[in-house]
Amino acid sequence: MNTDERKKLDRIMRLPEIALVLGKCRRSVRRMVDHGELPPFVRSGRNVGLMESDIEAYLKRICEERGSVPQRSEI
Repeated sequence: MNTDERKKLDRIMRLPEIALVLGKCRRSVRRMVDHGELPPFVRSGRNVGLMESDIEAYLKRICEERGSVPQRSEI
């Protein structure tokens, strides 16, 4: 799948789901955004979240720093 196809399939993950995937509380996720560890939130109506591709990129970067590569099932 190329980058253009991936962008079309990208979705907004809401805060509770992001917290679950990252293993953090919602407040910690907000702090990570405030400190620039994660990109700014995307607003969709009254809801806020992050693009799924941004979360995947963050997890990949963290795993590369630690010396392991995430599997798709881990994301």
